[in-house]
Amino acid sequence: MTTMPSWRSLGPDPGGPIVLAVDYAATGRPEAAFGDLAVGHPVWETVQPPLGAEDGFDLADYVDGWVAEIPDRPVEAVLGYCAGAAFAGELAARLSERDGRAVPLLLFDPESPTPLTMYYQYRKVVESLAAVLGAERTAAAVADGDRAMAEADGVEQVGAALVRIFVGAARAACAEAGLEDEYVDELTGTYRSFVRYLTAASQADHRKRWAGAYVFSSATPTSGLNPLDPVARAELTDRELRFDVEHADLLRTTAVADAATEVLAKGRVAR
Repeated sequence: MTTMPSWRSLGPDPGGPIVLAVDYAATGRPEAAFGDLAVGHPVWETVQPPLGAEDGFDLADYVDGWVAEIPDRPVEAVLGYCAGAAFAGELAARLSERDGRAVPLLLFDPESPTPLTMYYQYRKVVESLAAVLGAERTAAAVADGDRAMAEADGVEQVGAALVRIFVGAARAACAEAGLEDEYVDELTGTYRSFVRYLTAASQADHRKRWAGAYVFSSATPTSGLNPLDPVARAELTDRELRFDVEHADLLRTTAVADAATEVLAKGRVAR
């Protein structure tokens, strides 16, 4: 039986109603995480399945697993960061139907993954490992990624192609460097897991699920709703708050936490 995703509590938890948060919070990433967002509420965050267990997962597999394991406590709101916003919308819809009330949805630089998202994340990972890959292999991995983008059709195909390229390059480079197999397996497995997470997120009907959500946007031009034209942006939400901070700092910014706390207070359930 496949082990499903679960939840972990972030920070102090005195009991009572909780806030759920969806994110792929990998160790060592530069972006702030929900553990940095001080909203004065007990926050429970999604935990990814063990590396390899996510193979073949689609949107429903993730959401079904999270819903089945939600702590038996009232849910005040659902939060989503970046691609996690796609899952958060689905989760909030499930809870609203189950509980017979609208569960507030708060999204932070929400994105619905596209092939370009896959490529952008691939380049970030490849360039961050340039010291291990070496200049020649890094350049080759970038060129191979460019070809994959040009030839593949859709998120699923692009993601699968980039995984093949990355795993091949990383394993060859790590073998030459004499790195242990355990490190290599974790490195390649984490990237494969993240690609599956993005692929599943792309399956969500975000236009439908984000209706009525509160959106907290950074000032980074390539993040969240910022790349969209004003009309497309307005179609997704009429409850957007914009902050003059970088995407990586959005969840650690006091003004963002204060605004989110105010929104949460509006939808608080009985304790």
